Formats: sequence, C-alpha cells, structure tokens
Amino acid sequence: MKSKNYEEFVEKFISKKTTDDCYTPPEIYEAVRDWVCNRYGITPDQIVRPFWPGGDYKSYEYPENSVVLDNPPFSILSRICEYYLDRGIRFFLFAPSLTAFSGIHIWDKINHLICDCNIIYENGAVVRTSFITNMDKDMIAQTCPELSRIVNEVSRTLKEKEVKQLPA
Repeated sequence: MKSKNYEEFVEKFISKKTTDDCYTPPEIYEAVRDWVCNRYGITPDQIVRPFWPGGDYKSYEYPENSVVLDNPPFSILSRICEYYLDRGIRFFLFAPSLTAFSGIHIWDKINHLICDCNIIYENGAVVRTSFITNMDKDMIAQTCPELSRIVNEVSRTLKEKEVKQLPA
C-alpha cells in the first residue's frame, strides 16, 4: 500500500491541463455548430477545426469558403484572430467572457457575442464562455441569449448524466 505522502509527491509531477489543452465536450460543440450553421447560412462541411494538441493553425490548409469553428488556446486568442483577419479566414471561436475584449488591435474588427455560458471543459475547469467572430461585419458586440440558453441546456443535460452515473 502506498502512503498518502508518496501519492501527493508523485501527483506534483503529473502535468496539469489548462483550458488551452482541452476540447469542448462534443455535445456542446455540436449545439454551437448547429446554431452557427443556422445563423450564418453555412453547412457543416464548410467547418474546419485546426486546434488540437500539437496542431499548428498557421500551417493548417484552409479550404476556400471554410469557416473555423473551434475552441482555440485562450492564451493566444488575440494572435489567432489577427492571423485570421489578415488572411480573410472566417471564424467563430470560443472565448473566455472575462477577456473577450482584450485584443487591443482587433476588438473593433470582430463581433463579440457575449453569452452567459458555463462550459465544463475536459480538464474539469468551468469557464464562463462567450464567442467571437468576423462574420458579423457591422457589429462589435451583442448579447446572445438564444445561444446561451442552448449551450446551458446541453451543459445541464451533461451534468445530469454525470450525476446519474455516480456510484450510489
């Protein structure tokens, strides 16, 4: 039997995931995707997801008429948006609500869809999430209660499933 001290010691060396390392739960991603397709008149086959562990969004080959719909690393979100804006790549990205307006060079070139979504990411982090896009040319910010409702409904369902699966 291992001692508690040993387990605590070993745990220090296990790398911790941040929201940069985690994917959005598939059910939430699909709900957002369906909303985006309906709102912007795009089809799921136009959507690309260049963000994955070890991936490089700059070397990703973006097909013509593609739309990036993904949860990018939040720590470099402004740089990602600048890259896409400079190249005319359409995007709809997950963004932490607290820092959605932090891109000093881009805040007025994108639309900030401020939502009241609490998403539990793969590592268990609960992040108040909004979205940013360059597909609304004439808006800088708007609330989006419909998308908030959809995402939070899926989140509640996932949480209820999780609770039902806990041992009694």
